[in-house]
Amino acid sequence: MAGAAQLPEPLAQGDLERTPFAHILLYVHQQALTGTLVVWKPEPGEARPRQDRIRFDSGVPQSGRMIERASRLERAMLPLFARADGPYAFYADTDLVGDGDGVIDGPADVLMLIAASLRGSSRDEVVSSVVSGFGEARLRIRRGADIEALHLLPDELATVQLLRADPVAVAQLTELSPLEAHRVERLVYLLAITKSVEPYDESEATASGSRPKQSTPKPAPRERPAPREPKPSEAQSRGVPGAPDPVEPPPPGLSSEHRELWKEVAQRAAEIETENYYDMLGVARDATAANIQKAYFGLVKKWHPDRVPSELAALRPVVERIFRYLTRASETLTDDETRGKYLATVQDGGGTPEAERQLGLIIQAAMEFRKVEVLMRRREWDEALALLDPILSINDEEPDYHATRAWILYQKTNGAAQREVLEQLDKALSLTEAHDKAHYYKGMVLKRAGKRDAAAEHFRRAAELNPKNIDAVREVRLLDMRGSTPPTKPGGGGGSDGSFFGKLFGGKKK
Repeated sequence: MAGAAQLPEPLAQGDLERTPFAHILLYVHQQALTGTLVVWKPEPGEARPRQDRIRFDSGVPQSGRMIERASRLERAMLPLFARADGPYAFYADTDLVGDGDGVIDGPADVLMLIAASLRGSSRDEVVSSVVSGFGEARLRIRRGADIEALHLLPDELATVQLLRADPVAVAQLTELSPLEAHRVERLVYLLAITKSVEPYDESEATASGSRPKQSTPKPAPRERPAPREPKPSEAQSRGVPGAPDPVEPPPPGLSSEHRELWKEVAQRAAEIETENYYDMLGVARDATAANIQKAYFGLVKKWHPDRVPSELAALRPVVERIFRYLTRASETLTDDETRGKYLATVQDGGGTPEAERQLGLIIQAAMEFRKVEVLMRRREWDEALALLDPILSINDEEPDYHATRAWILYQKTNGAAQREVLEQLDKALSLTEAHDKAHYYKGMVLKRAGKRDAAAEHFRRAAELNPKNIDAVREVRLLDMRGSTPPTKPGGGGGSDGSFFGKLFGGKKK
């Protein structure tokens, strides 16, 4: 059936009121997404809102059709940072900018652009919301942070040096900095959303572990993330699309031919979700680009949405999804660069729509876990537990989640749930034995239960794994002073955590 041309289904969509443009831009950049970001600007009295369209290649803005006329793409994008509302959508692997008249060419440096936007008009309510989340916690520059990439001005760099010299709270930083108060706040916001700064608060180390943890604002989306941060319970309906619903049985009244076709579409729709691009196209992994295109064109003849009979119109969205997968597979496998990256993903066990969704859910759970850490610092145990349980239902293989849940439960029940707490800590250690936080927490539980020798073993192991775990080191020092601890067991390990969460965010921060 012939139909009018339509935009593809967006990978992510929302409104600037909830997700600021800076967060969307940063997320697209960090995830190296390719496609077009469309931002609408509704105006009273206008039947059709105007649009800004920005084409990205691997997370870098390359060109745009912008409302603001400018000679450079960066200048045309600047007004978007102050815009407080308006719908947006990101269309993956789609060029909605094109070329010709009206196109402003880039590329644009994302980090430098975000930094520059904060020196002009910005959404200060967003800035204040993020910065206030740090409270009175002392901040320091995170190890490995690429400050140079932000292209800061000299007085901004001087303020960063203050954070490098010694952890300091925002209020104190404001007094010491050569910047005006609102510029200090904006700088801290910039450092926060780029994960360049982290809290450091010894007074709450018992609750949060000893290495400082990051309290990052929501970066935009997830799943093959979306530029917004839905809760894990919403993961199936927002951000990265959830698994599609199974196709309903064929309705009564269809001819035998159409009934068989309905069943074939339903079966293909289910199977394709667990297939990689090679399997979708039915080609070998060493197939040439010509063979891949030949296979694709053969499948197009069968699965193009326009070939859906009118009697099966209800199946058209399903066929469109199948067709999108096939098209994406062909585009990926006929490009040498993207094919190489994709093959590595397949060899690691991914590369299917189902695997991509699961990865998106895991990433989103990791984002949500940051909120749990904030709630822990506030000692809001009930709220932290309520948020953490859905995260564990998404990713039960992350030791940090189990260790954290155990400690929250221990604090919430004032030690009454000792058996359940120890079981969950053992679960964390079974996933990653070299987990200093789990060892420290278990040592604290055993110590308060009067099992000092067993506690000492875990304190020593925690300090051995992470010499910066000041709580564990303090416990070992106290035990050594009393001269009542057993020697350290042979073995040992490095201080790094090999878990998914540790890899995703560059190591645990307590």
